[in-house]
Amino acid sequence: MGMFINPFTDFGFKRLFGQEDSKIILIGFLNALFEGEFVVIDLVYRDKEQLRERAGERGVIFDIYCTTEDGERFILEMQNKSQRHFEDRALYYAAHGIVRQGISGDWDYDYSAVFGIFLMNFTHEVLLGEFRSDFGIRNLRTDRPEDPSRVQVLTRKLRMTFLQMPLFDKAEGDCETDLDKWTYILKNMETLKKIPWQAEKEAFEALAQVGSYEALSEEERNRYDDALRNYRDSVAVCEAAKEEGREEGRENEKLRMAQSLIKAGLSTEFIMQHTELSLAEVEKLRSCCEDLQ
Repeated sequence: MGMFINPFTDFGFKRLFGQEDSKIILIGFLNALFEGEFVVIDLVYRDKEQLRERAGERGVIFDIYCTTEDGERFILEMQNKSQRHFEDRALYYAAHGIVRQGISGDWDYDYSAVFGIFLMNFTHEVLLGEFRSDFGIRNLRTDRPEDPSRVQVLTRKLRMTFLQMPLFDKAEGDCETDLDKWTYILKNMETLKKIPWQAEKEAFEALAQVGSYEALSEEERNRYDDALRNYRDSVAVCEAAKEEGREEGRENEKLRMAQSLIKAGLSTEFIMQHTELSLAEVEKLRSCCEDLQ
C-alpha cells in the first residue's frame, strides 16, 4: 500500500475535498485553479444530510458555498468519475445547482453563480485533447478565438471547468505554476513517497496529513481499501472497453480497405497480403460486394 491515498477513489476524493476539517486543501486548489481571476477566502459545506445521502453517487459533492475576498459567492459542484453521457451529466448537475436556489413567492432570480469542476482521471473526445477546458454561455455568432474583443458573454453564473489528468505530463521539476504543482501531486499522489512543496504551501502540508494512509483508522482503511479495489476494477473495465474499441476500429479499417481493393479489381492474394484478412474473409467480402452490384 502506498504512503498516500488515491484521490480519484470515492473515499479519497471525499476525504480530501468533501469534509469541513480539510477545507484548506480545497481552498488552496481553487485558488490555484482560478489564479488571476479571484481569491477564495472561505467555503462552507451546506446541506450535509443531502451530502451523506449522495455519498455513493459517483464522486459528486453538493453545495459547497465559496466566498471570495471581494465578497462574491458561488456554489461549487465537483465530480471525478467517468460514465456514459459524461458531458450531459456534468451540465445536469451544474444546472441543478442553479435550480435548487429557487424560492417560492416574489423572487427576482438573484442567485449565486454555480461552478462545476471536473477532475477527470480519463479523457473525453469532446474536450479535443486539451488538459484544461473552461466552458460558459457565450454568443456563438461573435465568439471568435482570433478576436477576443468580440466575445459576448450572456451570463457568468454558469461555468464548467474540466481537467483531463492523463494529458498532464510534466515532471516534478517542470512544474512552475501552483496549478501545475496541484495537478502533479493529485495525479501521482498514490505513488509519492512524500508530498513535494510542503514548505511553500500550508495546503500541501495539510494534503500530506489528511491524505496519509497511515493516519487512517482501521475502519477508514477498510473503507478506502474497498474503494480502491472498486476504482481499479472500474479502470480495468474502461481500459478493456477502449482496447476492444480500438480492435474493432482496426478490423473495420481492414474491411474498408479490402472493399476498396476489391472494387479496384485486385486479386484475392494481393488483398490478403495488404489487409491480413484470411482467404475466407476476403472471399466472403468479395461475394457481398458482387451481390450489391
